[in-house]
Amino acid sequence: MIKRIKVAELLLDYVLYPRERIDSCNVRQIAEALRAGVELPPIVVDKKSLRVVDGFHRVRAYQRVYGAVAEIPAELMTYKTDAAMFCDAVRLNARHGKQLSTYDQARCIAKAETYSLEPEVISSLLNMTIKRFSEMKMTKFATYKNEMVALKNTSAHLSGKDLTDGEAEYNARAGGMNQTFYINQVIAMLETDTVNWDNQNVTNAIKKLYDLLGKAMMVGV
Repeated sequence: MIKRIKVAELLLDYVLYPRERIDSCNVRQIAEALRAGVELPPIVVDKKSLRVVDGFHRVRAYQRVYGAVAEIPAELMTYKTDAAMFCDAVRLNARHGKQLSTYDQARCIAKAETYSLEPEVISSLLNMTIKRFSEMKMTKFATYKNEMVALKNTSAHLSGKDLTDGEAEYNARAGGMNQTFYINQVIAMLETDTVNWDNQNVTNAIKKLYDLLGKAMMVGV
């Protein structure tokens, strides 16, 4: 059943969303396509709650171009449980649009645990083999306050640990690359003298890094 629904009536439920966040660059590209007259496929919406199951980026793009009064073509679906809704969200996001990152996949696996989904079910939805699923379970997760936590590449060395508050906060704030990448970025800026010394925020960050490295060396790290 396809129906046009106002953006203001739709609910973006991030508990069900398979991705870490909405990609602003992707939203901008979709918005540009709308301005060019491109007709987008309908989003998928839970008929009862009007929660968006698939199409977060399209909703944001419509909102950016036309405002909250914009009417979006939506395919209305009926789901018996939130677990079924989550499964459909994973399936649809894994098959089209921006590719799910490894961290997105890990988050889906962690969420699947809360819905008591079998490994075969979630691995199939994510288009991965059981072998790959098992490898991720061994290397991409820690626990925090008795809950399974997906780890980003930057904090992959914490796999299997029971995270402290600080470690959990670090994982949530960290980028997606490994730690060497970020360290080498700073080294490259210093070696090539491309640090923006005129930027107070940059110089303050460099000074803080210097102080922290000094403290780390004093304790023998």
